[in-house]
Amino acid sequence: MTGPTKLARRTLAAFGVAALAVVGVASAATALPGPDQPGAPTSGSLTVNKYKGAPTPTPNPADLLSGVEFVVTPVGTLEGGTCTAIDTATFDGWAGLDALFATAPAAPAGGYCLLPTQTVEETANGTATFEDLDLGVYYVQEGADNGNNNIVSKVPSFYVSIPLPSSNDWIYDVVTNPKNAVVNQPSKTISEAPGGVVVGSTVTWNLTVPVPVLNNDELFTQAVITDVLHASLSYTSSVLTLNGTPLVEGADYTVDGAGVTWTFTPAGRAKLDAAAADTTADVIAVQLVTRVDEVTADGIVPNEDYSSTFNGTTVPGEVTPYTYWGQLHVTKNDGAGTALQGAEFQVFDAAVAGVCPAEVPATGAVATGTSDAAGVVQWAGVTPTSPLGLWVANSSDGPLVDPSHVYCVYETAVPAGYTAQPFTTAQTITPGSSNAVVLAVSNPQVQGPDLPLTGAGGTLAMTVGGLALIGVGVGTVVVTRRRRRTAA
Repeated sequence: MTGPTKLARRTLAAFGVAALAVVGVASAATALPGPDQPGAPTSGSLTVNKYKGAPTPTPNPADLLSGVEFVVTPVGTLEGGTCTAIDTATFDGWAGLDALFATAPAAPAGGYCLLPTQTVEETANGTATFEDLDLGVYYVQEGADNGNNNIVSKVPSFYVSIPLPSSNDWIYDVVTNPKNAVVNQPSKTISEAPGGVVVGSTVTWNLTVPVPVLNNDELFTQAVITDVLHASLSYTSSVLTLNGTPLVEGADYTVDGAGVTWTFTPAGRAKLDAAAADTTADVIAVQLVTRVDEVTADGIVPNEDYSSTFNGTTVPGEVTPYTYWGQLHVTKNDGAGTALQGAEFQVFDAAVAGVCPAEVPATGAVATGTSDAAGVVQWAGVTPTSPLGLWVANSSDGPLVDPSHVYCVYETAVPAGYTAQPFTTAQTITPGSSNAVVLAVSNPQVQGPDLPLTGAGGTLAMTVGGLALIGVGVGTVVVTRRRRRTAA
């Protein structure tokens, strides 16, 4: 074995383990001679298999990422202001390379330089191949185009030599398996039941935000979670945990309730850094409580615009949960078109198979209202007071088809002088103010007592009869006078 070959092996023995351990592994199909030996190839290649996730000894082919750009640039030495490519087929070409390789991921400096010729390839089906590389040293960088793979932490730049010494063999066709940290999509569900069933009540949304694993011993410089609420919702409160451990508002994160945005402070990001050092499955859980302020025309309230941002990479959520709300409009009249004031009603959730008990339940009313002078029932403690906004359904798995919910309506007090007939009705509420249930409740006037003829009713009849007789008498007198004039 010649002197140059021994020097090359000593120089790159550590490099082959340290540098490529960061970005992948190298392999060779057959043993080949050293770069200055008879029969040695005069060129080589570099294949980059691009994966997502944390570095592992055995990458999963299912984790390959397509569309990621890599740039390969020849490295040279400065000689009289000129950058001359390193030739690894010469003894001098290997001299001092251990110091260069130790500077990775930094670009060449000092007596080393980058040649202006670059080769750019994007991974197709997860692989980028650089063919016909001259024997030499190359600086490999991940490019700007990440193929929309939500990459949050690029692979560190690295050096590779063609050929690469490895276990007393020489690799001319080098294969590397770099892995990228990516931001997985956040997800969201909605609690099955709301915190109340009338407008002004709350609904709870549950966000799950995966925390990416960073490469290169990087730290989190940014961690933000955003949830843009529907116009009919407003922020009430939230609770955040990291891997089940509560985070402290103000200390670990701040909240913009108008946004809604949670921004991690330096202290909170330090907790993310510490968690990432122990596990590859870190999760931030957000319990978001919102108030329902109104019932929209269609009554459909999605919560679809949410995302997470780590170190400048933003990933939106895809799964959209929904909440649905409708309306009940109750009026009171006497059955003859006159509005009645002072009638009282109660509404109950028909929780058991949509069936309403015959008697008014003693407890559990979701709303109580009283009819006003116009006969319109105004509901206490809600805004608006009429119509009554009522919850219909929640869904964590996308939109529902024809959701509905049954409520029981009881009249519990009747205005004086009107019939107190028992009134119970089951009303099916569907989403939207345009589909509001309109319920008109009538209470006829009570019957008065039968009075004697000389009572008020008899007196009226006699008065009418007397007036009639007077009219007849007056008519007779008029006729008689006319006849007398005629006879004269």
